[in-house]
Amino acid sequence: MTKRYWRTLLSAAAIVAVAVAAVACGDDDDDSGSGGNGGSAATATAPGGTGAPSGTITIGATQFETWDPHFSDFAQDIAHFVYVWRGLYHLDINDKPQPAMADGAPQVSSDGKTYTIKLKKDLKWSDGQPLTAEDFVLGIQRTCNPDVAGHYQYILMNIVGCDDYYNAADKSAAEKEELRKKVGVRAIDAQTLEIKIQEAQPTFPIILALWPTFPAPKHKLASVDAPWPGPLENVYNGPFMPSAYTEKASMELKPNPNWSGTPVGVEKVVLKYVDDAAVLNNAYRTGEVDATVANKPELDKLKTEFAKELHLYPATRTIGLEFNVTKSPVDKPEVRLALSQATDRATLVKVIFKDANTPTTSWVPPARNGLKGGEYDAILGFNPTKAKENLAKAGYPDGKGFPELTLLLVDNQTSKLLGEFLQAEWKKHLGIDLKLEFVDSKTRSSRFNSSDFQLVTGGWQEDYPDPENWFLGLWETGGSINKTKTSIKALDDIIAKAKFNTNDEQRRQQYREAEKLLLQEANGIAPLWHTLAAFLVKPHISGMVENKRPGDTFVPGDWYIELWKTSKK
Repeated sequence: MTKRYWRTLLSAAAIVAVAVAAVACGDDDDDSGSGGNGGSAATATAPGGTGAPSGTITIGATQFETWDPHFSDFAQDIAHFVYVWRGLYHLDINDKPQPAMADGAPQVSSDGKTYTIKLKKDLKWSDGQPLTAEDFVLGIQRTCNPDVAGHYQYILMNIVGCDDYYNAADKSAAEKEELRKKVGVRAIDAQTLEIKIQEAQPTFPIILALWPTFPAPKHKLASVDAPWPGPLENVYNGPFMPSAYTEKASMELKPNPNWSGTPVGVEKVVLKYVDDAAVLNNAYRTGEVDATVANKPELDKLKTEFAKELHLYPATRTIGLEFNVTKSPVDKPEVRLALSQATDRATLVKVIFKDANTPTTSWVPPARNGLKGGEYDAILGFNPTKAKENLAKAGYPDGKGFPELTLLLVDNQTSKLLGEFLQAEWKKHLGIDLKLEFVDSKTRSSRFNSSDFQLVTGGWQEDYPDPENWFLGLWETGGSINKTKTSIKALDDIIAKAKFNTNDEQRRQQYREAEKLLLQEANGIAPLWHTLAAFLVKPHISGMVENKRPGDTFVPGDWYIELWKTSKK
């Protein structure tokens, strides 16, 4: 299929440019180069041909849960992955896929079910070994592998045989091996990859830019089940590679000598792992970090103190109360509704986030669902009278007999303020006590992924700009990132209808119906706010702010680290 047809597919899916993710993924809120296409070796010249990479940039970051791109589902992990690995395609500043390791657009069969992709010539891993189509086969197989148990497997469920393989955890090794061989991905030759999908899928081209399809080094892994090497033991095909790492302290990145894309601009990037944005902002003041997330509780002060260095822009991210619907007392819809209705979102956003976020009762941002917002205010919005009525219906009039409820939070200033706000609200309006449990970010991520919680504040940051990304795998019964254990047959049915619907407006309407089914009883989540991105960047840095996008995690321009430069020596 021609490049023109590829663009038509993207248009059919209405994958539009936007001014969170993906990257997006499960997340807490503390709240024109397309890197990867063209260029020579990273050590040759900096962007614009100005010479070798120079200088060091130090940024505030969050400790990752896992180093494995085929397993992870958290934004702090994925932000690391795009620094050191790249896939067949790379999302540009408008969230549209551009060739990275691929040599042009995929050739797609007339029925839309077979993708043939040529790789660039002479690709290499950071250790000098050839990067071939077999490495991409292994990467996709790892995401589909039941023993790897990738959280984002759902995003590849349309690949022939991927679901069957992923659901074979209880089968014998021999049976798993047979199912692995049936996964619809193969290397035609060292430079040509073929992927077969079950149904034509308008959004499949963009999925080929996401981390579940990143290559796995066949020369380092003895099998699809082999453990994923750690930061200093692994090999890389992205613009940078780790040169030093201390868990919960820092990571240092140096240019990958075999990077095939746009030449990098700096000789070292240092990531400082700190969970508390307030601490990072103090480090920014002293010059210990050059860029970091802004601490929203002190946003008014930062607007004056760093008027030209504070950058605010929309992020496609929704944060709310996430309920494990298998855990008492939030297994009762009346309790979930009561907690939502007893929460004054407008005051919460004003007091804690200085109006930097937008109060909401919607799950999907208006930019994605085509609605105006406010459609669920009557169901989930602040209404103490309704909240008391629902709590009484649940069997706890005026909070009497209400069992212990624990909110799991990351240990930082913003989370403490948020937790204390919710404690006061629910005590005042419902007469119940809320216990706060503070842990480090890695523990919080692990606990969430194992559904070891009653209640968390978390949500979703968009991976790609389409409403399906707000439902697939998240809210379907048994979905690989459905950690709230939500299960609603009518919701499953409408998502199943929308998945491969090629009538775009009809498909979007189906996702609007899915949102209604999700929120009418606060199933799994009661949204609280849509996030505004807020970052501090020193004036000696370029390439960050110029490449900002809704999915940025640590600093602006997260997905374009090769374009960062510094004038500070």
